[in-house]
Amino acid sequence: MRHSSLQEYVTGWMKYLRNSMGLSRNTITSYVLDINLLFLFLKEYKAMEISMDYIQSLTKNDIRSWFLYRRNSGNTAKTISRGLSSVKSFLKYLCLIKIINDSDIISMKSPRTEKNLPRPLSIGQINSILETIATVKRTDWIIKRDRALIALIYSVGLRITEALNLNKEDVKNSTEYIKIAGKGGKERIIPVIDSIRDILIDCVNSSKFPSASALFVNKLGGRLSPSAVQKLVKKSRKMLNLSDNVTPHAFRHSCATHLMEGGGDLRSIQELLGHSSISSTQIYADVAQKYISDIYDKCHPLAKGRKKVKDRI
Repeated sequence: MRHSSLQEYVTGWMKYLRNSMGLSRNTITSYVLDINLLFLFLKEYKAMEISMDYIQSLTKNDIRSWFLYRRNSGNTAKTISRGLSSVKSFLKYLCLIKIINDSDIISMKSPRTEKNLPRPLSIGQINSILETIATVKRTDWIIKRDRALIALIYSVGLRITEALNLNKEDVKNSTEYIKIAGKGGKERIIPVIDSIRDILIDCVNSSKFPSASALFVNKLGGRLSPSAVQKLVKKSRKMLNLSDNVTPHAFRHSCATHLMEGGGDLRSIQELLGHSSISSTQIYADVAQKYISDIYDKCHPLAKGRKKVKDRI
């Protein structure tokens, strides 16, 4: 009886992640990349071909050595932590199909990661970007498409792929709400205000490809790609001399932060963004608090001397 190769088990794991766990293609690609990087490291570290026999006896020390190698290679703690998640997922799959009984690695803790707060855009910056689109793209239907896309992402905090996966019928058949297919196939209903819906309908009516099903299409009538949106935002930020942190995803961050600044509650913002955990939403409360504190320090007449004032009280 022929034994399966290591890569055949990886292929089976990929199918499991897609069909049973419902993970996105991008997440699965990242997981598999991590696993293959581990195999490559072990091959060089142990000076031997890595087979399933070796993976069955994989130790915490092997993983710690990989951590050290990646850290010395300039990888961030976040990247290393994701690598551990990938390894744990693969080993859990091997346990599930009874290739291994258990592994101490599954209980390993991830390296501590620094909490990097996302940088929101100001309302003025968002409006400026929307205005520059007319100079970046001179074709009328493309201008309307790009403005509608950016406005939609910012208005309800969509992920880029969530917006690009929308179809014209999703907008035409909606009144106040649109159904969104989020991460892992999870659906959520988002509200769409009249002004944004009008922009979306205008985008549909002005499209050069009326028979196309996708809401946002490229010059050939196919569905617009994330890379095209990234190029658009890159051109706009260069024209406005904005930071490299201004990416399509920054509009989602900005939506969440502005809602938090306006008094939105965590639970509602969590549902709007499609976060599976409230801790993912909590970060925007921290961003809003830091923003308010920065504004106070810059603008309040007592701010510069507030330490001295506090000392006198």
